[in-house]
Parts: sequence; structure tokens; C-alpha cells
Amino acid sequence: MEIKNFRIGYYTLREDVCSTFYQKTSAEKLAEQLHTVAPTWEDAKHFVHLAQWNMIDDHAGVDGYGDPLCTRISGVKNSEDLEGLFLHMKGVWHYSDNGIDWEPITEAFLEAA
Repeated sequence: MEIKNFRIGYYTLREDVCSTFYQKTSAEKLAEQLHTVAPTWEDAKHFVHLAQWNMIDDHAGVDGYGDPLCTRISGVKNSEDLEGLFLHMKGVWHYSDNGIDWEPITEAFLEAA
């Protein structure tokens, strides 16, 4: 079973993104895990800080967080070989596989609902 690379983060009170590197077998499995163990902003914050692997606490906002997945536009290299990004914002987890479009995980992964 192949392990894939993701970043999980939360939108901070200072209107930035704090994230950590995370590995899982699929985006669906990670969506299910996040939905179950860290549904609230407070839970998401604790989960990210507990996982704490290659932590980044200043992405220059949501756009900067997405840059590694939209390399053609941003010019930023996807040096972590990221498959997708998870971000807790607006009260729920969102997912992006391109760094631009953010979809609530309950819509992106129906089984997480």
C-alpha cells in the first residue's frame, strides 16, 4: 500500500495558515480521520500541533498554502511531493488537490459526511 504526502493545517486567528506534513494511504482516509478526530477549529489546532512534522506557521495566507500544488502559476516547487492539502477554515475541513479550489470534505469525500 503506497503512502501519500499531504499537508494539514488550520486558519489561524492572525489570518494565516499553520500546517504540518502528514502521510496517509489516501486523501479519503485522511478526510475520514480529520472529520472524526478533529471536527472543530480547536481540535484541528491541537491535531496539527500534535502531529508536528515539518511544521510551517506562516504560509502567507490560504493562497500561499496552496502554492506548492499550483506550481505553474506560483512558481513554487512541490518539494514535498504533496498529493493534496487539508485546511480547517470556516468551521469545517476543506480539501484541495490543486491549491486553488477548496471544497468541504463532506462534499469532496461523501463517505466522510
